[in-house]
Amino acid sequence: MRRPRPQTCALLAIVALLATAPTPAAPQAAAPPPPAPPKPVTREVGVDVVSVTAVVFDKAGKIVHGLGPKDVELLEDGVKQDVSYFREASSQGEPSERVPLSIVLVLDTSGSMKQSLRFLQEAVLSFVYKLDDVDRALVVSFNESVKGSADFSGDTDRLERVVEGLQAWGGTSLYDAIQYSLDRIKDQPGRKALIVFSDGADTTSTLGDHEVVDAARAVEATVYCIGFKGQDFGGFRSPRGFLRKIANETGGRYFSPDKVGDLLKVFNEISNELKNHYLLAYTPKRAADGTWRQIELKVDRPGSEVRVRKGYFAVPRRRAAN
Repeated sequence: MRRPRPQTCALLAIVALLATAPTPAAPQAAAPPPPAPPKPVTREVGVDVVSVTAVVFDKAGKIVHGLGPKDVELLEDGVKQDVSYFREASSQGEPSERVPLSIVLVLDTSGSMKQSLRFLQEAVLSFVYKLDDVDRALVVSFNESVKGSADFSGDTDRLERVVEGLQAWGGTSLYDAIQYSLDRIKDQPGRKALIVFSDGADTTSTLGDHEVVDAARAVEATVYCIGFKGQDFGGFRSPRGFLRKIANETGGRYFSPDKVGDLLKVFNEISNELKNHYLLAYTPKRAADGTWRQIELKVDRPGSEVRVRKGYFAVPRRRAAN
């Protein structure tokens, strides 16, 4: 059954606006232009309003529900900020009251995945079937190239066809795939998340791991990473340190299942957590100056643990030319 397309969410007003420079006009030349170089990593984010996604656990590891604005204190570089928006993104409310989620499923389809691809497809589809009506997903597959579906969609039939059509071959452009996914999600409304799955080291990317981590720190998206213990890395560096780093910086989680049969459980855990985030927004008290700002969220619940992204780059918004 196809999901109905939801109305545009009013949450757009509080989400951090992202801007890019206008595209220059094409040169008037008789000869065709040379091939474009790889798109550079950008860390420019307009900082009028900063949105923060948080998940709160108790001592037993269970998600804490029912918090309100008075239960939290948000700090930027140690200075308390005024929270202008606070909502619990629980799936228990009416659809019109839920905070929409835009998610990119970043899936390794390199040659080493031939024996495991079917397990990955089943786990991904179980996740897709649990999306709420207000949610939208995009599928990005990568081997030595990167391919993304046309647009974000809540149509489970459409998403199912894309996932079922994945085929395993070629090398592994993990870093390029994550950068591509960040570019696709940065302008989406509401909460934003990436789920990255890879079973091996990067072998064919044009970008480096540090560039991609910095790019992730500049986009208001939570990154969940799954590093499956697949085939031997063949002399290449293991991606697990990178995956753990990018998840930690963005307030996500890193998973390292021992067998493909555990993927279903991992995707279910991620699905449950995404349905129980808190979303906050604030206007920084200090003007944007291009520096890195550290974010800390304190919760008035003894023994509770909070997971949020570490911070953001406070780059002034770029103005379009008249």
